[in-house]
Amino acid sequence: MIVKKLREKKYWSQEQLANMAGLSLRTIQRVEAGNPASQETLKSLASVFEIDVSKLTERLKMIDKKSEDWQSVPLWVSFGLLGFKERKPAILSVVLLLFCGAAFYLNGGWGDTAALSAVTWLSLYLIATGWFAAAVHWVDKKRMW
Repeated sequence: MIVKKLREKKYWSQEQLANMAGLSLRTIQRVEAGNPASQETLKSLASVFEIDVSKLTERLKMIDKKSEDWQSVPLWVSFGLLGFKERKPAILSVVLLLFCGAAFYLNGGWGDTAALSAVTWLSLYLIATGWFAAAVHWVDKKRMW
């Protein structure tokens, strides 16, 4: 969530933020985990960060590929997500790729003469899809969306 990014940008611990905002440490942990926050909690946090409350309720759903976090991403991940900045289209693309690969495999429309070639292409297709899915999972795990 944006609270964690703002806190880390200022090099504050969760405990420091809790003290400055007049909130409990557990409240800060819950907010950073993405749990809903009361309006009073949001007002306190906005005051500490000197930003508008609406900024705290915005959802971060795009990758900032110019951020320091993104610069430390392994090359295989950045190449795998080339052209994607948002999580939802990336997830939908993985599902679509898997569906198309399964349909191709189940259809068996390549015939007897080209079976080996089709299996080779299908294998490469599934490896590429797996790579893409792994890149999406890596960014999900690091909470970089």
